[in-house]
Amino acid sequence: MKRFLKSALFIGIALLFIAGCSNGEKQNADGTITLELGHGGSLDSHLNEGATKFKELVEEKSEGKVTVNIHPNSELGAEREMTESVQAQSLDVAIVSTGPVGNFADKVNALDFPFLFRDHKHAEKVLDGKVGEEISKQLEETNLKNLYWVDNGSYHIVSNEKPINKVADLKGLKFRTQENQIQIDTINALGATATPVPFSELFLAVQQGVVDGQGNSLAVLIPNKYYEVHKYLTTTNHMYSAGMILMNNEKFNSYPADVQKILMESAKEAGTHEREFVQKLEQEYKKTAQENGMKIIENADLKPFKEAVKPVYKKYEDKYGELHKIIEETK
Repeated sequence: MKRFLKSALFIGIALLFIAGCSNGEKQNADGTITLELGHGGSLDSHLNEGATKFKELVEEKSEGKVTVNIHPNSELGAEREMTESVQAQSLDVAIVSTGPVGNFADKVNALDFPFLFRDHKHAEKVLDGKVGEEISKQLEETNLKNLYWVDNGSYHIVSNEKPINKVADLKGLKFRTQENQIQIDTINALGATATPVPFSELFLAVQQGVVDGQGNSLAVLIPNKYYEVHKYLTTTNHMYSAGMILMNNEKFNSYPADVQKILMESAKEAGTHEREFVQKLEQEYKKTAQENGMKIIENADLKPFKEAVKPVYKKYEDKYGELHKIIEETK
């Protein structure tokens, strides 16, 4: 009930915010600029860490001429809604995962395939290289500007009623995904039933048994206290979850060159800081999960999982095969 009331409050805040800021950033009487930034993380999350660093850097580099107001906890809507708001210029900045953004620029979906990256360093090289540039270029064609790539951690499997030791354990379970067809196909290929649920509604969905489990990173699960509703964690690292710091492309291009430079530099520095923050806390999050009663299953045989998802790659080979080849060859 508490989370339901909290969600209702957030929706009310979002409606009031959008009604009052329908023209995007506020140009103040003294010529300064105030940017509104939204994300779905809690106050102690990696997203808020990145947002806070971005705010500090922008305000410092601009000598206070540009200020940033942060709205955490999905106050301004779920990730897809925030992306739509940025596209419509009713929200200035959003830090979101790639999951729902593939609905706006389909090349983003190439990043959400299972077991695609060797580790987070491999993913960072890909995102900071040719593939990341190509995807960001397509985003600009949809009026979205990716200021920099961030890290949401690598996905593991968490479940409510039984541990997942092997692929067969997933059969018949309802597993939450984002609104992303690749993720849906992946979960279905593993034998569970994919159930798309916005993150802002997910905790309640788990509590009420709408879903039996999910794939998510420790950086998301632990700060949001999912150990209260999930009993088991299987460390699979089956998907690296990238994110991005998004602005409206037209709005970004309307700023003077010095402001554009400040935003880009601040995003890169904040994104690099956020990536390091996520990786640093990985082991600490595992410890927190165990201390709060979550049973961790490590060293599961992942070969059958990788074999089960091969049809997902085959299905999209014509669309994403070329990008996946570049990713595989990236050292």
